[in-house]
Amino acid sequence: MLSLQRKIFYTLVLCISTVFAWDFAVTTPSKIYFYDEHWKEVTTSAHQFEYLAGITFDEAEEKIYFSDNRQNNGSIFSLIIPHDYEDPHLIDKMVQRTNNEEIHSLAYDPLERNLYWSDMVSRKIYMISVDAKESIKPKVFIDFANEGTLPDGIAIDFCRRLLFWTNSNFTSATIERIGLDGKDRKVIVNTNMYAPHGIVVDQLTDRIYYVVDQQGIHFSVESANLDGTDRQIILKGVNNEPFSLAVTKDAVFWLDRTNRAIWSHAKYTSKSVTKQAAESENEEGVIESIEEGANMVLQYVDKPRGIVARSNYLTNSINDEQCHEVVNAIKSRILSNSKSSNSTPDERTNVLRKSFCLNNGEFVTQSTTCICKVGFDGKRCEINQCKNHCIHGTCVISSRGLPTCECHQNYHGKRCELSKCEGYCLNNGRCIVEDSGEVSCDCKERFAGTRCEYNTTEICGLYCKLYKLDAETSVPYGCHDICDELIERTENGTQTYAVPKLPNLEMCEQEKTWNSTVIIVLVSGVVASLGLMLLIVHGLRRFYKPARPRIKKTFVVRKQAAPSTDTPLTNRPMATEACEITIENCCNMNICDTPCFDSKLLEKTLSRNSKVKDDKKMLINGMDDELY
Repeated sequence: MLSLQRKIFYTLVLCISTVFAWDFAVTTPSKIYFYDEHWKEVTTSAHQFEYLAGITFDEAEEKIYFSDNRQNNGSIFSLIIPHDYEDPHLIDKMVQRTNNEEIHSLAYDPLERNLYWSDMVSRKIYMISVDAKESIKPKVFIDFANEGTLPDGIAIDFCRRLLFWTNSNFTSATIERIGLDGKDRKVIVNTNMYAPHGIVVDQLTDRIYYVVDQQGIHFSVESANLDGTDRQIILKGVNNEPFSLAVTKDAVFWLDRTNRAIWSHAKYTSKSVTKQAAESENEEGVIESIEEGANMVLQYVDKPRGIVARSNYLTNSINDEQCHEVVNAIKSRILSNSKSSNSTPDERTNVLRKSFCLNNGEFVTQSTTCICKVGFDGKRCEINQCKNHCIHGTCVISSRGLPTCECHQNYHGKRCELSKCEGYCLNNGRCIVEDSGEVSCDCKERFAGTRCEYNTTEICGLYCKLYKLDAETSVPYGCHDICDELIERTENGTQTYAVPKLPNLEMCEQEKTWNSTVIIVLVSGVVASLGLMLLIVHGLRRFYKPARPRIKKTFVVRKQAAPSTDTPLTNRPMATEACEITIENCCNMNICDTPCFDSKLLEKTLSRNSKVKDDKKMLINGMDDELY
């Protein structure tokens, strides 16, 4: 009897482990692909369809829901992969197709067992219970027909009872949320987006992750708190058309319709690396990182349309403050149904219930799966998450079901893999870890600093050089002995100090003094410059105001003028009484008819239609500085 039970047990274990060992599901137009955690293909399903689109997953009961935008028999279907291999394609119609629905995204609420989806043609979000009869029509949860919203991606936070959706209308793109009771609608993100598409809620980090098809060839993968704050751009890039996405405990995965591929990127970004090389903040206050770390996981012949990943929330979120109550309610319902459905269990069920799930895991009969205790993972709860996780420390499972490390005194790092002393003390200094965990260094002779980074011989050498020039220079304690030693090592004895060359300390060198030769050269240069300036000014003045022409004029006059009427210049002389008078540089209109202004200057002035009465002013302005 015992041998028979063992044979049954091992046969069932082999069968179940082979069929259900999948962690990712991806829809393409003609089939659904299932992959394990390493993206190795496990199986495919739904081959009879031609235009598959959105997909979601009821992790509690191992049931998949997907949509098809061309199938006349229906729009939304459910899929169960049975554990006995009798039929790998147990597909049931959930929602009858009525019009030209275009369903891009589905979301499932495991607490109330309701299915939600967005229809971009009718501009509505619908809902229906998965337990409803086929004749029951879905309800309109939100109607956007009278506004500009184009509902695209949707996601549910079943712990806080919230529904999120993206509005891909590029003229007013937003991300919004509403309570599952239909109340308290809010816009949480509405800036720096062109066309957001897929969105998912990560219960482990209490954040939303979403993809945005930006203008042109650009795209971004982003995240934010559930209220839209602390918005971060995980990745920015080009030539990628993101559509749908999924998250795991370590990474984010998204579908790319341009390259027909799946890409991945680390969900967590090291702040130190980001600040040093890849992080910036734009005008909207959004933290950005450059395009690094994206990896192509798979590439398809057809465009991938939807993706979903296991979250293991029944284990990971059981101790979460926000999720504890909801997860316990879901778990209790599943286990209760499992027992009631097998009031008289057969031998196979008894064997599985007792022995299939390891480490106190609880067996679910309907789906033949295990609900593991916190700290364990795997199809049979066979993986201890703490085993070999911490290198030099103690492993502790966090409230989110993730292994963390409490490191030993001398180590640090995510897995306590780094020694605090490694590379810390320089110049052969001895590293000491205090009881508080702080690190200090015991430096060798002639070295100092927090990490023994300073060579006291070099530093004291500079003080020694200054001390030689000025005996009143304050020398640090301990440098006098070094100064004496440097003098002894110097070839010229006390004449020269052997001071090593220390980078970035040129300011400590001897100050250059001014001497008489330098002063004389500077003064001579200043005087020569002033003389040159005066010469230039004088030349410009003469150029713009030429000297008055020097005129020579000769007069023939009488030697003796008549006493009453004649003057020597007005009386025509007789031949015997004539004499000549020569006048140079004359400036007297009464005597020599010579104007006291520059004729060229007068000509320019008259050409400007100046009045005759201004001639006197011209006479005065045209006079030379020297009077005759």
